[in-house]
Amino acid sequence: MGIAVPFLGSRSLSLSSLLGSLTSAWNADSGVERDTYRVAGVGGTPLEAVVYRPAHPAKATPHSHPVVVLPTSWASPPSEYTLLLEWLADSGYLAVAYMPRGFLGSGGRIEVASPTDVGDFGAVLDWILAEFPIADPDRVAAVGLSYGAGISLLAAAADRRLKTVVAVDGWADLFAAVNPGETPRLSTALLADGGLLGGRPSPSLVEAVIDYYSGRHRQRFRRWTAERSAASVVEEINDRPVTLLLAAGWNDTVLRPEQTVAFHHELTGRAVLLLHPGDHPVVPFASFLGRAADVWTYVRRWLDHELLGLPTGVEDDGPVIILRPDGTDQHEETSCTPPGELTRHHLGPPPTAGNGKLSDRPAAWEKRLVGGLPSGAVDRVPVVSQWAETLGLSPMVFFPLLPGLVAGSWLTEPFHEVMQVRGSPHLRLSVSSPKSATTLTAHLYEVDRTGLGRLLTQATATVRTGNGAVPVDLRFRTTVAEVHEGRRIGLVVGTVDPTCVSRTLPFSKVVLHSRGEAPALLSLRLRRP
Repeated sequence: MGIAVPFLGSRSLSLSSLLGSLTSAWNADSGVERDTYRVAGVGGTPLEAVVYRPAHPAKATPHSHPVVVLPTSWASPPSEYTLLLEWLADSGYLAVAYMPRGFLGSGGRIEVASPTDVGDFGAVLDWILAEFPIADPDRVAAVGLSYGAGISLLAAAADRRLKTVVAVDGWADLFAAVNPGETPRLSTALLADGGLLGGRPSPSLVEAVIDYYSGRHRQRFRRWTAERSAASVVEEINDRPVTLLLAAGWNDTVLRPEQTVAFHHELTGRAVLLLHPGDHPVVPFASFLGRAADVWTYVRRWLDHELLGLPTGVEDDGPVIILRPDGTDQHEETSCTPPGELTRHHLGPPPTAGNGKLSDRPAAWEKRLVGGLPSGAVDRVPVVSQWAETLGLSPMVFFPLLPGLVAGSWLTEPFHEVMQVRGSPHLRLSVSSPKSATTLTAHLYEVDRTGLGRLLTQATATVRTGNGAVPVDLRFRTTVAEVHEGRRIGLVVGTVDPTCVSRTLPFSKVVLHSRGEAPALLSLRLRRP
C-alpha cells in the first residue's frame, strides 16, 4: 500500500521541493483527461478503474499511444497513483489504474493474486484496447506497487501482450516474502488485517490467514502461496520477450526482499533489479521518503525507453543497481553472488556474563536460555523506523547490558578499515527444547567502541523441537550496509522479537548448541569500499 510518485528533478528531496512537486502536479493545466469506469472482470465482476489520457484529439491517431495498466496496492483506490497517472498521460501514455476484486469499489471477494485476479488484469487490458482506438496493443506495460506488483509479475507469465513489467516492492515468492524462516511477521499481519477490515475476504483467504497465524497446515499454506507466486511460473516468463524492472527495499519488513533477489537471478531475459534503502510503503506518501522516490524516477526512464524507444540511459545499465542512502548509485553485475569475500565467523563459547567472540576457530559449546522472554533486540518497525532514521536513529541495543539469561551475544574484533556488508548473511547452529516448536531470532549490529549496536539486519526461524538438538538455518534479510573503522559486527541470538510471532513458550527451556560436527557459524560477505 502506498502512493506511487515520479520525481523528475534532483536526487535530493527537501520538504519544499516535495510540496512544490505536489502543487505543480495537482494545479498545472497539463492537458490530461480523466474518467472513471466500471470494468467487467472475470465472470462479469465490476472493477473500479480510472483512465488518464492525453487531451489532444488532433494527435490521437489509431494505435498512437502506449498503454500502461496499474493494479493498485493492498486495499488502496486508484487515486493512490494519481500523480504517476498525471505524468503518464501528460507524457503521451494511455494509463488505466484499477482496484483488484474484493476491495472498496470493486466487486467480488479478495483472493490475493489468484488466477482469477490475473484474469481480471487481462480483462482490463482487453477493455482498454477495445474502448480506446488510440491504444497501441504492441506497446503495453504493467506497473504495480506492493500487491499490484505481485499481480503484475504473474501477468507477465499469463499475458503475451505485455512488453515490459515494473514491480515495485512486491513479491515473487509469496511464502518466502511473508513467512521468512516459517515465522509470521506482525507487520505483514497488521497490513493484511487492515485490508480485510475494508474488504470482502474469500473463504480461501480466511483459511490461509488462519494457517498463517497458527502455523498449522504448513503444506496447505505453501500450496496456496505457490499458486500466487511468479517464482512458480518463472519458466513461462523466461519463454517470453518481456523485460522486467524489479525494485526492492533492503529494509522491507513486510515483503522480505531476499525472494525478489533470488527471483531476479532466475530470469534469463532483460531484467534490472533496483535495491533501495526504504521500508515497505504501508501508508500514503511513504513512497516520497528518501531514495524510494528515486525508484519512480527510474521507472519513468524505464517506460520511456521500453515503450517510447527513447535513449534514457537505462539501456546501458547492468542487471543490479543499488541506490545508496548517500545519494549515489552503485552498479553490480549479478544478484546471485553479491560482491565481496565470503567470510566465516565461528561462534565461540558464550561466557556466563558478557559477549562471546566471533572468530575463525570452531568450538563446541552449549548455551542455556530462558525462552520466550525479550532480550531487547528488536527489528525495524514499518514507518516508525523509517521516520526515526531521518533523525539518525536506528533500532539499537547496548551490548554490555544484554541479558545473558535470555539471549546469547557475540562480537568480532574491531575492523581496521571501513567494510561493506552485502547480500543476505547466514547463521547456522543447533537448538533443543522439550517443547514441540521453538522460534529463534537473530540480529546483526554495527557496534561502536562503547558497545552500542545499530541494527544492520535480522533473521528468524521456527523449527520443530522435542527430540534432541536440531539444526537451524537463519537467513538474514538482504542488506547493504557499512561497518566503520574501529567498530565491530555484533550478533544477538534469542527467542523473541516483538515484530514476529514467536512459537517459543514463555519461561520454557531452550538450549543453543555448537557441536563438533556442526559448529555454530555466521557467514557474510564483506568488501572494502
